Amino acid sequence: MSALVEHPTNLTWDEFLALPYETRNASLIDGEVVVNSPNAQHERVVRNLLLVFAAWTRAAPGRGQASTQQPVKITDRRGYQPDFAWYPQDRFITERDTWRFAGVPGLIVEVSSPSTRAYDLVRKRDDYEQIGVDEVWFIEQDPSRYKVLACQRIDGGAFTSRELKPGDQLTSPLLDGFSVDVAELFRGD
Repeated sequence: MSALVEHPTNLTWDEFLALPYETRNASLIDGEVVVNSPNAQHERVVRNLLLVFAAWTRAAPGRGQASTQQPVKITDRRGYQPDFAWYPQDRFITERDTWRFAGVPGLIVEVSSPSTRAYDLVRKRDDYEQIGVDEVWFIEQDPSRYKVLACQRIDGGAFTSRELKPGDQLTSPLLDGFSVDVAELFRGD
């Protein structure tokens, strides 16, 4: 049996970032730490996405960098650690032998479960749009509803959405040459 972890309350974003590494699957919602532990299916989807992105970024120079659990600030009392984020090359900074991400990700991916779906599709979508993220993919991991909702900005305006299912190709105007069949995101091998 695991022990319950109590988190401080009424936190700012900087205080949240100073918490121990164990909060990696956490968000800061109006000053409160909210933890959503991923299940095995969730981890499989993130792994598959990382494999596809690793191949794509290595295939040509200047394709930016991807990260899992990179904190993204919304306000001083709210922020998320998305399941996956891609940063264009100009937001990936290399200094000497270290590197870091700067600014807002170009693409964020959230793997939604039945318990997080409504929050993800409303609050997180609005928050990501508000801070200037160019594109967000919401991947539905419920086996009866495998799909991706791709929310993309057209000409800097509001998000427009398109729904993709297994058999459809997931592409993005941000990712030159990137394409994956939605079914590949849910592969179990």
